[in-house]
Amino acid sequence: MTKMTPTRVEQAKELYERGLSTYEIAEKLGVSGSKVWKALKRAGARMRDTQEREK
Repeated sequence: MTKMTPTRVEQAKELYERGLSTYEIAEKLGVSGSKVWKALKRAGARMRDTQEREK
């Protein structure tokens, strides 16, 4: 499985800030959704709650 390199984490943060879900980002980067979620949390991203995701 592909690792979340610093470059990929930055890409993930940018995509997440644009409104993509962690699973959409995972599909684009070729990693699991949980790997993206963990990397974003470690990078200090403000994770959206369920209501924000449904908008």
